[in-house]
Amino acid sequence: MNVLYLNTHDIGRYLETYGYPVKTPNLLELSKDGMAFTNMYCASPTCSPSRGAMLTGQYPHNNGLIGLSHRGFQIDGSHHMASYFKERGFETVISGVQHEVKLHEEEKLGYERCLNPQEYYRKDMPQCDLYTWQDEMAAENAVSYLKARKEGDRPFFMAVGFGCTHREYPRVPDDYEVDYVQVPKALPNNPEIRRDMAAMMISVNTIDRLCGDIVSALKEAGEYENTVIFFTTDHGLPFPMMKCNLYDDGTGVSFLIRYPGMTRRHCVSDALLSHVDVFPTICDIMGMEKPDWLQGKSFLTILDGEEAEINEQVASEINYHVAYEPVRCIRTHQYKYIFRGDNAYDFPPPVHIDDSASKEVFHRYGYFERANAKEELYDLMLDAQERHNLAGKEEYRSVLEEMRGRLSRWQEETRDPLLQGKVKLPEGAICCTTDSYSTGSQVMLPECKKYVAALAGVLQNKIDV
Repeated sequence: MNVLYLNTHDIGRYLETYGYPVKTPNLLELSKDGMAFTNMYCASPTCSPSRGAMLTGQYPHNNGLIGLSHRGFQIDGSHHMASYFKERGFETVISGVQHEVKLHEEEKLGYERCLNPQEYYRKDMPQCDLYTWQDEMAAENAVSYLKARKEGDRPFFMAVGFGCTHREYPRVPDDYEVDYVQVPKALPNNPEIRRDMAAMMISVNTIDRLCGDIVSALKEAGEYENTVIFFTTDHGLPFPMMKCNLYDDGTGVSFLIRYPGMTRRHCVSDALLSHVDVFPTICDIMGMEKPDWLQGKSFLTILDGEEAEINEQVASEINYHVAYEPVRCIRTHQYKYIFRGDNAYDFPPPVHIDDSASKEVFHRYGYFERANAKEELYDLMLDAQERHNLAGKEEYRSVLEEMRGRLSRWQEETRDPLLQGKVKLPEGAICCTTDSYSTGSQVMLPECKKYVAALAGVLQNKIDV
């Protein structure tokens, strides 16, 4: 069998499959021909750490990718899924986005062929158009690869990654019905955010169309009935209180899978799962031995209908996104516990919210002046939006202690460096100060108490210069 891994940035579960008001017919058809998961969570709600965790089956603090790859954070490529399949004789191919190593270093992950041209990043095109151009090219190259395959070729592991669901979004056409766009419950419903959401919806429509093109080419090549296909994203939507947050709006991800011989299709599973469970599951589907570094559990028994659950809990973490923000969480079906380590900053890091109209709305109304709680506890059955922190409630003391214990045991079992204090910035990695407003300021930690704001008028900082 072959493996086709389809992925995109920043969409959480914002698909028609999950009931959201966006048309994604191709991914809906894939989910109907396979299975969709409603309770899959990433191991870290930030781009590189999330992808690295799923593709190694290890938590970020174990595989080394605790921050963004293009900012100098590195992963053990020998543990990557592409390396695993390459060692077993598969042709490993990538087309489009990956975020586990720097651009044009895909061979470090085990990819034999990269279908992206050398001029993948064009300087003559604004970013909002560049991402869509790259995605169109990624899909076209993947389709060409599939059409060129011949009988007797090695089985393939192919990753196709899309980027236009990452900011900056494409422009919204003048005739788009922005006034009738539904915004997420966590956001105010006003014209600025409706337009922001409209742009995101256009991006999701594009990804769906391109995934449809690739699956159609797979069928035309006669490989559909011989291929494991899974689709996912890295984390939640790039809006305040979502991406780079350990609330469910940040860690909840779409996950669709279809493979030859599936006994259960056109259904959903509510099983509590983590991205680190994907690698061992793919191994079991393929009938391959699981490598000894995996930290997740196979959910093949859930796919087969033998079990309803395999996990009592899932864990997620933040270390570095653009700045240092050490946060951990444990989630069961009913409760979520979030713990914040010390980063000498008590407020939401502005730099961890992508620049956007939505960010400006939150800035205008004082979001960045609201102090973070050291501990948070939520009853997810009664408070699915995680807005009523129960950590200080006497009647929840026993629950709080139980969830603290769950987190401590997970940290000890995985040798979480946060137990020893600060999670150190790796040599050569770049980081912003935590209270930077935007990503233009890059300084090396720990020398970050003072810096020169070279982009005056763009950055808005609250530290002394």
